Amino acid sequence: MARDTSVAGPVQSGRVTRSNRKPRIQGFASLAPEKLAAAAGIPTLEPVYGQPPAWSENRPELCDALPWFRSTQGGAYHLNTLCFGFLVDADCGDRSYIDDEIVITRIGGNCVKDAEGNLILTKDLDADKATVKSILNSLSMKIPIGLIIGNRNTLLKRKLPHRYNVMDWFRITNVWHEKIGNKTGFKVRFEKLHLSEKSWWAANDSTPVVPLEQRDFHTKPASIQCQKCLRESLRLYKEGWMCLEPSCDAFWKIDGAPASVVLSFHPDFLSFRAQPDASIKPHHSLVPDLLSTINNKDADVSTIRITWKGIVCPQCSRCISRVFWDGWKCTDDLANKSSPVSNNCTFEKILNMPPVSLRSVLDDLELGPIKRALFFEEKFARPEIDDQSLFPYRKLTYKISGIGSITHLVSNRAINSRKHGPNELFKNLQEQNLALRRYPLQQSVVAGTLTAHFAVNYGMPYKYVVSVDSKGFDEASDEVLRALGRLTWATKMAVTSAGDEFLAPNELLMLGYLEGMKIGYHDDGEASLGPTIATLSLGAKSTMFIRMKYRYYNGLSRVKKPLEEDPVLEHCKFEANRRMLKDQFEAGQISKQKYDSDRRKLLGETKGGEAHPIIKIELNHGDLVVMHGEKLQNFYEHSVVPEDKLRFALTARYIKPGHINNHDRKKGNFTLTPDQIYDGQ
Repeated sequence: MARDTSVAGPVQSGRVTRSNRKPRIQGFASLAPEKLAAAAGIPTLEPVYGQPPAWSENRPELCDALPWFRSTQGGAYHLNTLCFGFLVDADCGDRSYIDDEIVITRIGGNCVKDAEGNLILTKDLDADKATVKSILNSLSMKIPIGLIIGNRNTLLKRKLPHRYNVMDWFRITNVWHEKIGNKTGFKVRFEKLHLSEKSWWAANDSTPVVPLEQRDFHTKPASIQCQKCLRESLRLYKEGWMCLEPSCDAFWKIDGAPASVVLSFHPDFLSFRAQPDASIKPHHSLVPDLLSTINNKDADVSTIRITWKGIVCPQCSRCISRVFWDGWKCTDDLANKSSPVSNNCTFEKILNMPPVSLRSVLDDLELGPIKRALFFEEKFARPEIDDQSLFPYRKLTYKISGIGSITHLVSNRAINSRKHGPNELFKNLQEQNLALRRYPLQQSVVAGTLTAHFAVNYGMPYKYVVSVDSKGFDEASDEVLRALGRLTWATKMAVTSAGDEFLAPNELLMLGYLEGMKIGYHDDGEASLGPTIATLSLGAKSTMFIRMKYRYYNGLSRVKKPLEEDPVLEHCKFEANRRMLKDQFEAGQISKQKYDSDRRKLLGETKGGEAHPIIKIELNHGDLVVMHGEKLQNFYEHSVVPEDKLRFALTARYIKPGHINNHDRKKGNFTLTPDQIYDGQ
């Protein structure tokens, strides 16, 4: 049989070095990317043969659409001690290699970036490391790995069409230890599973793929037994054989001398191919087809957890997150405004979205109790209970001394079932096209991460959404204005009972949660907001938690710097000691230098950590909750965890007009009809 000649010869490949500084090219702003690269002295890359079966311009979209790669950070996706997907991007490590059928790269973790942006191994890796273990388990269980290549990878030396490009299914053929500086790491050799097909990432002018019947599946790289540990190791490198057992004295030595950092893979190790095995089958489809599994006639299919995951566009192969409440659109006008890559694909899949009944989201036997009996856990603050002043609501008030208050108005069956009440609102809101959508998080570790809920804003623009997408109250439906009427009433009741000035809400943010969605800890403490936030909860039950912010609980920032102004809140860490030091400083008994040094010493005794929630509120269908006090948003944060069922949260605030431009101020103008004004019944 002929030897496989479709791969390149041995290569020398060191670490990919990246400069943190970008070249500045004067006068070339209008040049095409290829000419711009040439002007910068960057070599032109040859084009690839074809197109990837799926692609994405950011990690979240990629992970939304591919069940075999849900890793928004890191190179490997492993689940239940098995590896299913792997990304090769900027830095594959020393002695890495990629061609049309083979990928050799580092695995594991324990790396940091040096001054040049290179990944440096900080400690030895062993087989118990989660990523390494998952690779070894997938090797032993014969589970193929889906590979993705990023366009920052320079080993292939070809122009990749997108930021992230799905390659194909690969089988793992070899995993071995290697020496990286003074540490021991791991390398893996992936081999393309389907050898009869030409790889799309092959060079445009590459030779045809060698047919299977002409391949040599018998010749293997030499395997030599170590004379010290008596274990066999493959001949991987052209420079010579070495033992690959890290516990052996001969490990990573050629003829008794430490191996060079730069080594060339032996031709036999690159060109050998594993024997075809029909039993090796992937766990998933390389390009999953979620849409074919969705039947629009099923009443609940549009809100279940799986349907807010992503799809691969059947027209252009782009990975698409479910951004819109009623389905998927490949082209998102809002995202395209800020995206460096234009996309004009016309594909969209709009779901039927039939209304979900209350019966399917509420566990109450009679869709709500006559009077809800509440249980208060001892580890959380207990509220003041008032069954009279706002009857038929139960009024629960949580007061945080010197900070603010949280008022929980507990609804019941009578309130919810009245005409235009929460039951009708829940049903009618589902029947309207409210333009709910998901937005990119303002601040996120991974660019492109979307909120885990859908939103639409009415009235004064709020920074939560792009201002142009805030609708005026003149565009709001009757149901939205009725909800605003309830929230205005609740705000007035909570604020006036606290003896403060009532500012009527001029903004309403509506959030929609599908199964499995939630909102993590955050605050509503923007300078443009008034001191009061009121929320109406419709649909599934949710749990609200309130806790002290990290910096005020620990007395220092996340980079371990003591606060310049420490309020020393009740129940913060080291409260008594911090209070004593602050009192001494304010009384002039100790200097600022002494105050800071003593605090630094005191706070240095702790590793930090988040504060435990102090308040837990169970929000049921029809409930209203009002948070009041500017300090409350400054010093505390809250989260909302709904049950895995459909829920709407409508939140009203007062936006200070001085923070809004003249054009948008009119969006906050509204006049409720007598029928839309709520009186608490």
